[in-house]
Amino acid sequence: MTDSTMTKRPSSALWLGVFGALALVGIVCFAMQLTQGLQVANLGNEITWGLYIVGFLVFTGVAAGCLLFASVPFMFSNLAAYRPYARVASFAAVVCGCVCAGLFIVSDTGNPLRAFSILTSFQFASPLFWDTIILIAYVVLGIVFTLMLVKVAKGEKTEESVRPLAIAVFAAALLVTVTALAFALQVARPTWNNPGLALSFFAAAVVAGGSLLTIVYAVLDRSGYLPLNEQVSRGFSRVIALFLTAELVFVLAEVFSGLYIAVGEEAAVAAWLVSGPGAPYFWVEMACFAGGIALLLQRASTLRVAGAALAFVAVFLVKYNMLQAQLHNPLIGFAGPAAAPGAPAGAYFPGLIEWGVAVGIIGIGLLLLTLGLSKLKLGK
Repeated sequence: MTDSTMTKRPSSALWLGVFGALALVGIVCFAMQLTQGLQVANLGNEITWGLYIVGFLVFTGVAAGCLLFASVPFMFSNLAAYRPYARVASFAAVVCGCVCAGLFIVSDTGNPLRAFSILTSFQFASPLFWDTIILIAYVVLGIVFTLMLVKVAKGEKTEESVRPLAIAVFAAALLVTVTALAFALQVARPTWNNPGLALSFFAAAVVAGGSLLTIVYAVLDRSGYLPLNEQVSRGFSRVIALFLTAELVFVLAEVFSGLYIAVGEEAAVAAWLVSGPGAPYFWVEMACFAGGIALLLQRASTLRVAGAALAFVAVFLVKYNMLQAQLHNPLIGFAGPAAAPGAPAGAYFPGLIEWGVAVGIIGIGLLLLTLGLSKLKLGK
C-alpha cells in the first residue's frame, strides 16, 4: 500500500478503537438498564420523556438534514459543485441518522421487543407509527441513493439519471415535519400545541444534519479522502447559519409570547425556563446559538467547524428544553413522587446510565460511518 493510499483512508485504528469503546460502554449501560428497569434513569411522573427522546428527535433531524443536503444538488444545476459530497451525506443519513434514532427509541421503550409493537399493533393515527415508517423509508432511500451516486462517480450512470430519485429523497426528507405532530397535537401542552412547531423541526433538521456533515467533511478533507472546495464549504456554512438563525427566532418568539402574556400556562413555562430551574440550560442554549451563528460566518474553516459543533449543541438543547420545560409544568398534577428515587430535584438531568447509553448509541453511529467510509469509495 502506498503512502498516498494510506492518507486517503478516512479511518484509523485510533478512531475505530475510540468509537468501539464508546459503543461498548453503551452496550454495558443498556444491559444494566435492561436488567434493572428504567428506574435507573432520572425519569418520573413529570419527566416521562428524557434524553432518549431528545436523541431520537435530534438524530431523526440528522437523517432528514443529510438527505436534504444529498438530494438538493441533483435537483438544481447551479449547485453542481456540491454533488461530489452527496455520497457521504446520503450514507451518513442512514448510519448516523437512522441507526442512532432507531436505537434511541428502542432504548426508551425499556424492552427492545416492545419496539416491534409499533408495527405489529400500530394505530394508524399515531404520529409514532408514521415516524417509524418515515425512518424505514429514510433507510431504504438512503441506501439506494448512495449506491446510485457511487455508480455516477464510476461513470456507470449520468448525474441527470438520478434526478427523479433525488426528488423522491428530498420529498421524504421534508416529512421530518411529521415528527412535530407528536407534540403539536397535544392540546394539553400549551407550548407544544403550536402549528409553527413543524417549521422549527425542519430548521433544526437542516442545522443538525448540516452541522454533522460540516465536521465530517473537515475530517475527510484533512485526511485527503474527500478534498473540500473552500467556496462549497463556506456556502454550506452559510446555509446552516441561516437556518440556525431561523430556529433562534422561533425559540425567542415562543419565550417572548409567554413572558409578555405573564399569566397562564405558557407564562409559567417561559418563566421556569428563563429565570427558574431551567435557566442554566436555556442560557447555555442561547450562548450556543450566538456562538454558532458567529463562527459559521467566519472565513477560517476551523472556526466554521467549531461553529457547526456549537450549532449541533444548540439544536440538542432546543429539544432538551422543549421537553423538560413543558413536562415540569403540567396542567394537572400527579400523585406520588415526581421523580425516580435518587433523581436530583429541580430541572431534569440524565443519570449516568442514560448518558452511557446515549454515548454508546452515538459511538455505534460513528463506528458504522467510519467503517463504511473506509470500505466504500465515497470520496473523490
